[in-house]
Amino acid sequence: MSGNTSTSQSTSQRRPSNAFSLGPPASSPEDTDDSGLMDDDDLTTGLLIDDDTNANVNANANENERNNNNNNSNSNDDDDDDDDGNALTMAATRRHSSVRLVMRRIGTHVASATLLAMLLLVPVIIYRALSARKLDIAAWHSAGVMVAGTLILSARLIYLHFTHWYMPGVQKYVVRILLMVPIYAVQSWLSLRFHHARIYIDTIRDLYEAFVIASFVYYLIELLGGEESMVRILRRKGRDDPDLARHLSNHAFPLSLVLEPWELGVEFMLQCKHGVLQYVVAKAGFTVLTYIFQSLGMYGEGEFVWTSPYPYLAFLMNISVMYALYSLVKLFHAVQDELRYPINWHPLGKFLCVKGVVFFTWWQGVLIFYLKAHGVIDDIGSWTGEDVANGLIDYCICVEMVGFAIAHSFTFTYKEYLPSAVEEAIVSYEQLQQQQLPRNSSGSIENNNNNNNNNDGEGSVGESQGPTYHPPEMLSRPMKFKDAFWSSTVPSETLHDIRRLQNGVNHAASQVTDPGTISLQGLPSSSSNEDDDRTDRQQQQHDV
Repeated sequence: MSGNTSTSQSTSQRRPSNAFSLGPPASSPEDTDDSGLMDDDDLTTGLLIDDDTNANVNANANENERNNNNNNSNSNDDDDDDDDGNALTMAATRRHSSVRLVMRRIGTHVASATLLAMLLLVPVIIYRALSARKLDIAAWHSAGVMVAGTLILSARLIYLHFTHWYMPGVQKYVVRILLMVPIYAVQSWLSLRFHHARIYIDTIRDLYEAFVIASFVYYLIELLGGEESMVRILRRKGRDDPDLARHLSNHAFPLSLVLEPWELGVEFMLQCKHGVLQYVVAKAGFTVLTYIFQSLGMYGEGEFVWTSPYPYLAFLMNISVMYALYSLVKLFHAVQDELRYPINWHPLGKFLCVKGVVFFTWWQGVLIFYLKAHGVIDDIGSWTGEDVANGLIDYCICVEMVGFAIAHSFTFTYKEYLPSAVEEAIVSYEQLQQQQLPRNSSGSIENNNNNNNNNDGEGSVGESQGPTYHPPEMLSRPMKFKDAFWSSTVPSETLHDIRRLQNGVNHAASQVTDPGTISLQGLPSSSSNEDDDRTDRQQQQHDV
């Protein structure tokens, strides 16, 4: 442990200093609670150590210890070298670490073998089943192979996140998003096999869909450093670019008829949260109503008649999901630049993966039912036309989830959250800021003086160029697998926000300055923004 500490200290001495917080300091030498995961250096070097080398390292370590007891004049450098050898030996001989090392090395080969097996087995299964004129068996068995492949690909990616849990506040939302693909795949496969109980199974998928949309909003907020950092970014946008602020605050027709403009800051963020959380609550209520009406035999799925509850529930559900997606797009559009610089989190690919699963599956269902309504899809054997249409939807989802599982491996990779990747981006950002400072310092002072005299309350050039980004909180060592697993399963923040927004956004925003009400109590109210802006500009002039 002391070897790892000394190594991290020497590394920090070589790194340029930065103003960003990367999380708590490294573990102390007395910290014996090990996570069981080897560092990247240990994973690389540990492969080169065999049994004979381990024995020699242990013998040398014991001999050094006896020499230290007899002669306490050894230098600090020798002690550090011995500690590095002991730490490396312990890391390489830990059984649980060895298992994880093996799983990490063979993970890529397992993923490749899974894709190859699907390409070979699916055509063979379909050909044999169709030769025996068993269409339902062909669909169910081939879909089962693709679902198994989806589970393997998704499980591998989720496991890599759990074993590299450096950003708990961010990665817990990543895991919840990644679980959407296997849940969709398994649910569709079960609906294809037990099509008589499809309504009950599909509602589970739709309920998790609402949870994923809300999780993606929380994910974007955490990438920017949390709620307080998000609010400061939105307020700065409103000060620096009034035209952009009006564009983001206003709503397009016809929503402009029913929605007031959202002021950039606390209100904007809470409105976006409220928009996605209302869908979570509404979907839970619709699920309960669907179970009740279906058990009473009066749900009438697909029947657009006045006496059936189906059209009313479908209409309200579509309104709710469209408003949730609108809130998600609104927030993404407001902060997409900050999500690309100084750290490029590749937000567009992640946004398309989440929105693609929701929108693509929904629109293909609309297309299939359109074909059924025009007689293109008809009864087949014991399956009615409606069963055939729903079966096609479920089968298409099983196929598509394989592609989304592959896309998630690239867009939601664990490598983005490693401390080395984050720190490299931050160091590059600071070097660029230092290069721009000599060229802009004189102009910034002059512009700041002019802005103080003429534009009170508006952002200055020096302010807009200051480092406004704060990376998510990071751990110096990855969290234990068990702790990482449990932290990603309990949606405590979602339940908390549902409670605090149950009386409306205006009520929650009015309590921002009340200590302990919400997590934004450190932010000033909108009435004190002008004084804080003036203080920030004066401080930046002094720094320049």
